[in-house]
Amino acid sequence: MAAHTVLGQGIHLGTMENFLAALDSAFQPFDMEGDVLQQLHALKQLSRPVDEYVSEFRVFATRAGLTDVSQLTHLFRQGLDSDIAI
Repeated sequence: MAAHTVLGQGIHLGTMENFLAALDSAFQPFDMEGDVLQQLHALKQLSRPVDEYVSEFRVFATRAGLTDVSQLTHLFRQGLDSDIAI
């Protein structure tokens, strides 16, 4: 099988697995954890049900790799609607 390269850059895509890995790498954000962390900081409940906010918060916190309970608690409370925030 002939070796396939990406625009002459010398990236060998001999298998579908290699191609998909190169594709994922090319289109991933440069700083994925940082991007997710920014999204987490900007996340707000916005009058939607709390369980929806909790679900979205958990997804972003997991993707950002946050484990510090005090930081997570602070961010969570910061995003709650003011009428229910403690």
